[in-house]
Amino acid sequence: MRRLLLLASVAVALGCGGDSILGPVQTVDGKWKGTQNGYNLSMTLTQSDTLVSGTAGMLGVAGVVEGTVTGTFKYPNVNLTILIDQFQPVSYTGTMSQTQAKIVGYLDGSGFDHVEVDVARH
Repeated sequence: MRRLLLLASVAVALGCGGDSILGPVQTVDGKWKGTQNGYNLSMTLTQSDTLVSGTAGMLGVAGVVEGTVTGTFKYPNVNLTILIDQFQPVSYTGTMSQTQAKIVGYLDGSGFDHVEVDVARH
């Protein structure tokens, strides 16, 4: 019985830390997600020098859509283009926080007009 309780405690402890924002970073490599202003944005990004590529998923008024991401990151400035089939390109421009793994960013294009959607690294 003690082993079962210990295993359950460990599982709960590991599951609780998933939503905290990590400390500051100098790269956009990894998984990023955020929900704000009625939109959910998630991105998996890979950085090589200042070039960025990856995938994105968005949930909003158009439902769930997925696409590709290309752009640049030169600390602290993020400039990405999200390409989704049957939609105009969407730009995501932002600034990396100096205190945590978070990008304060804005969506423009394809119906977005400077809509803030901040994302944090997970």
